[in-house]
Parts: sequence; C-alpha cells; structure tokens
Amino acid sequence: MMRSTLILAAWTLLAGAGIPLIGVLNSGMARSVGNPFGATAVMFAVAFLVALGLSLPLYGATGYSRIGSAPLSSYGAGLLICFYALSATIVIPRFGAGNFIAFILVAQLATAAAIDQFGLFGMARQPANALKLGGFLLILGGIVLVQVAAKRPPPN
Repeated sequence: MMRSTLILAAWTLLAGAGIPLIGVLNSGMARSVGNPFGATAVMFAVAFLVALGLSLPLYGATGYSRIGSAPLSSYGAGLLICFYALSATIVIPRFGAGNFIAFILVAQLATAAAIDQFGLFGMARQPANALKLGGFLLILGGIVLVQVAAKRPPPN
C-alpha cells in the first residue's frame, strides 16, 4: 500500500509540475502559428496522437466501440481541458505563471472540496472535517502571502 501511494504521489507531483508549463510552452506555439486557438489545436493533436499511441498497444481498440454509451456529461472533460489550455495560453504570458497557478489552485481546491463533500458526479462522498478545512485555509493563506509578496517592491 505504501509503495503504490508513493508512486501515485510522485506521478501526481510530476503532472502538477507540468501544469504551468502547458501555458508557457503553448504560448510559444501561439506566437509561431499566430493565435492561441491554433496553438491549442496543435497541442491537442499531439496529445491525441500520444494517447492513442499508448492506448492501442496497451488496451486495444475494443473499448472505442462503446464510446456512445458514455454519459453525455463525460464529454465535458474535453471542453474543460480545452478551456483550461486556452486560458493558460492566453493568461500566463500576461498575468504570469505563478499568478495563474495560484488562482487555479484556489479554484481546484474549492471545486474538489465540493465534489468530495457532496459526492458529485458519482464520486464517493468524503465529507470535510476540521482538519481538512484547516489545511484548505492554510493553503489559501499561503497563496495570499505569495500574492502579497509579489506586489511588494524588491529590496534595494
């Protein structure tokens, strides 16, 4: 159990480290192709090819015949990741990667807490307790401190 937790934690940290890079790297693509929508289309084409290239040898093509049986809400994930990628591509060059991620983190924590609290979208219900709330407030406080520190002029 401990080994799988460490592997999942490391995987998650690696994925998290890539989040700010999406907007940074894709804004470079946007400069090359001339617009953020084209850059995001290129990014998703690359992602599609990589995902398909991994999916087919690992799982085969049999599951794709059941795409139509997926709940309509499942397709919302594609819309959300597209919105996120476009937002990162447009906002990060203007607002900064740190600011973007700070606000993303607040939104992610609040959304995740609501999903857990109420068992939304078929997820197992994991009600908040004082310790979880304290952790959320501690993270929120840290984000506020980072934002305040970013607004202060550097020391001479």
